[in-house]
Amino acid sequence: MAPDQKSYNPDPDVRRLVIINAIESDRETALRLILSGFDDTSSAVREEAARAIADIPGDYMLVPLLKLLEDSDENVRMVAADTLSECNLKEFGDIYEEWITNKNDFVRASVLRALRPLRIPGVAIYALKGLHDLSQQVRLESVGVLGYLQNPAYAHDLSKIAVSDVSEEVRRVAIGAIGYSLTPETLAAALQGLHDKEWQVRAEAAGTIAKLGADGVCDEVVKVMSTETQWQVISKMLVAIGKIKCHAVVSEVIKMLTYPVSNVRKEAAMCLGEIGNPVAIASLRDALLDRDPDVKKIAAWAIAKLQAI
Repeated sequence: MAPDQKSYNPDPDVRRLVIINAIESDRETALRLILSGFDDTSSAVREEAARAIADIPGDYMLVPLLKLLEDSDENVRMVAADTLSECNLKEFGDIYEEWITNKNDFVRASVLRALRPLRIPGVAIYALKGLHDLSQQVRLESVGVLGYLQNPAYAHDLSKIAVSDVSEEVRRVAIGAIGYSLTPETLAAALQGLHDKEWQVRAEAAGTIAKLGADGVCDEVVKVMSTETQWQVISKMLVAIGKIKCHAVVSEVIKMLTYPVSNVRKEAAMCLGEIGNPVAIASLRDALLDRDPDVKKIAAWAIAKLQAI
């Protein structure tokens, strides 16, 4: 039986199998079979077609995938969005405006997600508007678009969202997105993020402070670290302190060499090595007796580094 006849088999499982095996055919036949699956009455076949088309990327797939973003089946919509994002279609730059203003939240978010890696400057106007969308996912993807563009002109808007959005995930991603631009406003947003009620946001804020590399913030970071209860956040704070090379807070970092969680002790030893203050050598020698071999290894590295100063 010819492949095109199989594709019209009344059994949806057979039609789905045809889509799966289509890639083994020549390109023209494979395209015909897969694209026919986009209009299939079975959601399982449409889902498989949306997945399979990624193996033969090209501009012909763009509009069919965009249409599937409004499919009645959630799985089909999700697969179409994933494929659209993964294929990195440059042709998208010519038609995105028609879809980025779609009334459907999922469509808007999916289009923004797919546009993000393309770094199209013209998308920024829609992303800036999207920062205030009622849909959390649209706001999240809008932050991603602006973060990828890394244009200092958008740091102001991202900083505001980083400290004010009601969504923990949006705040977290926005704080991460401002790490490319050191300004008083981005630094203030990152420092405020250290006090966020959600520890994932606080950890991201510490990471952003490390990326910004701003002087004069160590006292604030150490003050917050002294009351922080999540070891993941403390670890990120130690990375930031080491990156900024805060000599004035060495004594506070030394205290972390005895923290109950070994990851924190490792970061403390690394931090002391990065700061480069020989006063920490004695405490690092004690860390050579740590029960965690990685802590001992990093402590030895830090001692050697400090002795070479």
